[in-house]
Amino acid sequence: MDDRSWDRLSGIIIGAAIGFVAGILLAPSTGTETRETIKKKTQGTLSQVSGSVRDIRENLTKKGQELWKRGVTEISLDDSEELPSDDEGHHA
Repeated sequence: MDDRSWDRLSGIIIGAAIGFVAGILLAPSTGTETRETIKKKTQGTLSQVSGSVRDIRENLTKKGQELWKRGVTEISLDDSEELPSDDEGHHA
């Protein structure tokens, strides 16, 4: 997951949590009204998170397909780590 996707997903989750807590603390509503409001906000937040997860999944799928087409068989997880060449790292 790239940094922008992670930032967007974590921002949505944190924003939703802050909004939820503020809404509960500042609501001048009855318990029934508050529960209905919580239900609606939760459904909206779940929709946003679902959309973000769907976007991330599509991006990862697209990148995986691009790598497959290029014939990449080994992927370094650390950008600074290089794969050993044929004459390095293969000791008999």
